[in-house]
Amino acid sequence: MREISFEEVLKLKNYVLIDARSPKEFLEQGIPGAVNIPALLDDERAEVGTAYVKQSKEKAKEIGIQRISKRLPEIFKNINELSKKYDRLIFYCSRGGMRSGSLEVLFNTLGFKTMKLQGGYKSYRQYILENIHEINKNKEYIVLHGRTGEGKTKILEKLEEKGYSVLNLEKMADHKGSFFGGVCETREQSQKRFDGEIFNRLIKDTKGYFLVESESKRIGNIYINENIYSSIVNGKHLFVSTSMKNRVEIIMEDYADAKISELEECLLKVARYISKERYEKYHSLLIEGKLAELSEILMEKYYDPLYDVGINKYTYDVNINYEDVDEAVEEIVTYLKNNNYEE
Repeated sequence: MREISFEEVLKLKNYVLIDARSPKEFLEQGIPGAVNIPALLDDERAEVGTAYVKQSKEKAKEIGIQRISKRLPEIFKNINELSKKYDRLIFYCSRGGMRSGSLEVLFNTLGFKTMKLQGGYKSYRQYILENIHEINKNKEYIVLHGRTGEGKTKILEKLEEKGYSVLNLEKMADHKGSFFGGVCETREQSQKRFDGEIFNRLIKDTKGYFLVESESKRIGNIYINENIYSSIVNGKHLFVSTSMKNRVEIIMEDYADAKISELEECLLKVARYISKERYEKYHSLLIEGKLAELSEILMEKYYDPLYDVGINKYTYDVNINYEDVDEAVEEIVTYLKNNNYEE
């Protein structure tokens, strides 16, 4: 069979990785840039697994073949379209087994230029964990610090739009970092997906630096790789701040689609660290829909004091106080140019 290691894949130019696993598997731990063309859908995979456990391996294979055969016209159409864009089609599944192997053999027989990823997703995962240190070795990190609601993520997004090299960790982690950080996120967090997206940004970087937001080692239920975290701690540090009015507006925008029940659940987590009287006051504001007032009080009375404990941990190259996000962006652009990160 035509197999290729992930290390060899990185040397290719015009190729596409095709994930033959179920949509759920792909969402939780896909390889960035890969296309999901599942051999079995989620319910079909569950059906095959049940047959394997409760009946026999042979029965599971029989059911699998039946389910795949029904979808072959659709699978063929998708593969055919990809073959018009890419010189090489590389299939993978969990361990490089039956799902990717079957599709690779079939489409190779039909005349397509195909290969199978050796060891599947498992080997890819092992490769990135073993090599992230080496690939990250010479990267520099410029780190934005600031209290809750200071707009650090919005600043990074605008810098990325302008073509600057950004590592948006909260976006990759599907979490904003606080007790309320999971609200309004559309995907469940995935450590494997997070690691893969960081690795993908590292190997594609051509500038040698990343702008990032200061984070704790943990973002929700996700942990930043030790090597990446160390690079952030030892990077260049910039501090941004703005008025409380702006901060409240940013928070209100970030949580505009939040349900009261979701916010109530998050507020219960805060309750463990404040008095009963304070919690009851905060809860009343939430139930009454006074979210702007609640946001300001939480920042002033809870989040700011927590942040200020470690505010002097770093020496800041620049302190940026802004009223408009574009002002902060321009000051950071000036910093990058003055320090030879950009021409």
